[in-house]
Amino acid sequence: MVIELSDLFTTTFRTTRKADQFCEYLARQLGWKHRYVAARLAIGRSLSLTDQPKELLQQEYEDMATPLRGTQLLGENSQAAGWLALILEHSELTEISKRELQNLVSRHWHRGAFLLKKDWEDSGEKMENFVSRLTELASFSGDGGKYQDLDSDNLNFVFRGEVKIPIGEVSIDTHTKKEVRFSVNGAGGSPHMAIMGGVGSGKTRTAVNMLHSIRKQSNELPFLAFDFKKDLIDPFTNTFGTTLISPPRSPVPLDVLHVFSDDDTLIKTTSARIRDSIIAVKSSKHSGVQSEALREAITSVLRNRIDGASGTLIDISKALEMEYEERGRKPDELTSTLNELTQFSLFSPEYSPAEFFSRSWLIQLPQDGSAEMRRLIINLTLDALDRWINSQPDSPRDENGVRYLRHLTMLDEAHVILSTRLPALANLVRMSRSKGGSIMLVSQSPDDFEFNQDGYLDNMGLTLAFSTQAKPGPTKRIFGNNSPLTSLQVGEAFCRIRAEATTKKILCWKKHIDL
Repeated sequence: MVIELSDLFTTTFRTTRKADQFCEYLARQLGWKHRYVAARLAIGRSLSLTDQPKELLQQEYEDMATPLRGTQLLGENSQAAGWLALILEHSELTEISKRELQNLVSRHWHRGAFLLKKDWEDSGEKMENFVSRLTELASFSGDGGKYQDLDSDNLNFVFRGEVKIPIGEVSIDTHTKKEVRFSVNGAGGSPHMAIMGGVGSGKTRTAVNMLHSIRKQSNELPFLAFDFKKDLIDPFTNTFGTTLISPPRSPVPLDVLHVFSDDDTLIKTTSARIRDSIIAVKSSKHSGVQSEALREAITSVLRNRIDGASGTLIDISKALEMEYEERGRKPDELTSTLNELTQFSLFSPEYSPAEFFSRSWLIQLPQDGSAEMRRLIINLTLDALDRWINSQPDSPRDENGVRYLRHLTMLDEAHVILSTRLPALANLVRMSRSKGGSIMLVSQSPDDFEFNQDGYLDNMGLTLAFSTQAKPGPTKRIFGNNSPLTSLQVGEAFCRIRAEATTKKILCWKKHIDL
């Protein structure tokens, strides 16, 4: 018998106890008083996927939670009609019975709860990150009309096939004498890489060689790299065909203030993200009043876009001055920092994030500029990347669990940005894997990660360390007790591949082998 809206008054719905327990936990964290709110969120999260939720197992059917009335769970009148239409359309059924609806709701509720659980964990169990994640999932991934954007197929373009690469030019296990290869996007692993070593250890040389192997196997995979020492210019521009940018002489042609829709909630969360990126350029802490004023200034700029045109950092600086005047505040370190940084044209909103990150770029960071300028360039670029890539659909996987790649970012001298605890970088490491994103962090030592609470190394698919003066604690935690980095010879490195969970000593390169 086909169900009708009036039947919801006498129909009850329930899900598995484990799913309901997480929904209750989430409701407490978010301050929701009613159980149905988290249940609706879970069902909606499940409906965001195109495939059907799996049938529940028999033991799950035998351990179900307390039911909710249909009018509690789905609402009444037009609200209930909306939910029924969504569920029916997703199921591809032309009509649905009461029992079929109960079954589908149970399955969506169950799947959605565990999707939310993963979202919550990937967000570091931080409210702002979690809300931002859900906001981006709910928003459109297309960009505004001002851009000649790529078409929808290219916006979601991914590079198929497994990418399995040697770790350097030699890549030989010193114990077994066998070649070692790392599957960047294989099942059970992570596409992110951390490469560490002292000056002259060959860490950058090895990183470039690995990128060369990746490019060979995934032709035209977009690369983004940040270069502090000018030693990436030749391989990236000549071998990888990337476009060199040297701000402020040539500004980064990226709209870092781009908002993916005019939804006010999205504007507010984007403003908070951009604020955090700006504040993080200084090591000193800012007061709550300064932070709030900057967020309000950014929000006003994003809301007052003219004909789809984005604002600039100069607009934010001017809006902050006006915000201070309205609050009766005098100029301070925050306004001074913004005024100083906006003397230079660091960004030019020529490309939307979708178009910019579909190409390959090498950003040469100015050595004659301030540390704050370099941090601002990195912070705002990574924030735009994070907001774009994590708004994309999940990258497909093949029958062997290989997830197709979409974009790769290399951050040389990563210790410079790790100390700022930039939320965007943490989000990229935690959450971009399912979107086909890959992050390569090249730094000096495991010590650079020691006091960072974002768990970067725990999310690495490959952790590689050459000889360097590092504290024993971080080294032991990563590679085990028998892995002193000072014992490594030229070209050797300790290597830990997540999918294998063992530490190997490998020879990555030899002196007589030239790039």
